[in-house]
Amino acid sequence: MERNVAIANPAIKLADNEMIKIRGRHTVVNGMLAFDWTNSGFAFNFIGTGFILSLGEYSYEQPAYVKIIIDGGRRQRFAVVNGQEKLIIEGLSNKRHRAEVLKVTESDVPLLFDTVALLGKDASLRNPPFVSRRRIEFIGDSITAGYGALGGVNDPTYQTFQQDGTYSYAYLTAEMLGADGRFICNSGKGIVCNCEGNREDVKAGQYCSYLTRKGGECNDGWQADVVVINIGTNDSGGPAGEEEFKDAARALIEKVRSRYPECIIIWMYGLMSQYYAETLRGFIRDYSEIDDKVHFLFVDTMFGNELETGANGHPNVKAHTRAANLLAKKVRALTGWITKETTEE
Repeated sequence: MERNVAIANPAIKLADNEMIKIRGRHTVVNGMLAFDWTNSGFAFNFIGTGFILSLGEYSYEQPAYVKIIIDGGRRQRFAVVNGQEKLIIEGLSNKRHRAEVLKVTESDVPLLFDTVALLGKDASLRNPPFVSRRRIEFIGDSITAGYGALGGVNDPTYQTFQQDGTYSYAYLTAEMLGADGRFICNSGKGIVCNCEGNREDVKAGQYCSYLTRKGGECNDGWQADVVVINIGTNDSGGPAGEEEFKDAARALIEKVRSRYPECIIIWMYGLMSQYYAETLRGFIRDYSEIDDKVHFLFVDTMFGNELETGANGHPNVKAHTRAANLLAKKVRALTGWITKETTEE
């Protein structure tokens, strides 16, 4: 006996659609929404029993992963190998739902989203979801990207299936605060050099304003209330000298300040390395005398605690959760965001 299957309605283009709410920085490539950054994507409200997402061509050395969140609760991950996959959510009750679609792994090749076909009789898109008035941006490296968060202490290498940006301290903090988050993160990078000591590689002071991971200036007018910088772990691979590190830290803060004139800036450090902890603590203390909206947050290291170690020596979900609790407490103290703002329409 055949199972009853909901018939898809005509496909709806996602790009330049006023019913689609974009999350994070994006571009449009060949008429499709294109997302480079971890935890970037889109959201929409609809009436129906599910939907089918169609993608554009994708080619990279490892699969990308997409997470779809339904009504803020049900979460499902999909692997994308070549873009021919269909991402299907089905079996929902035939009523109003909110869907959020996020790219949760890293790659310099964007994921392309072409159309959505809604399932169910009289299915339709509704007014786009509400976006929180609270805005927080995270500038970071592999920690912010959730590298290895789903792996174990005995996993010595990185695979994309071990990564999920929605388990990073950054995404968890934004969730705790009910804030609209942006996640500008690039594994292995620093402010002076990368994890291999290469001073010619792209640095946080460059990519923090990029439209995509490969470049371009983001000028969409989005203004952050809070910017969290979690950079410096990889600079010990050089290692960067103390003075050049402080010069680069100053330059990054000044760039953030020029982009977001009124934001609170929190430099967070310590989860994977203590190398520059005292350098940063002293530098931020002195810098706050000329800019009292700049703060430092020290986080105890995850090392020495196997229960907090994920793949390739990176923090796992337990470590990220601890860091998120500390950061959320700090942000609440500085902003007065005591209660969580709803993201319902």
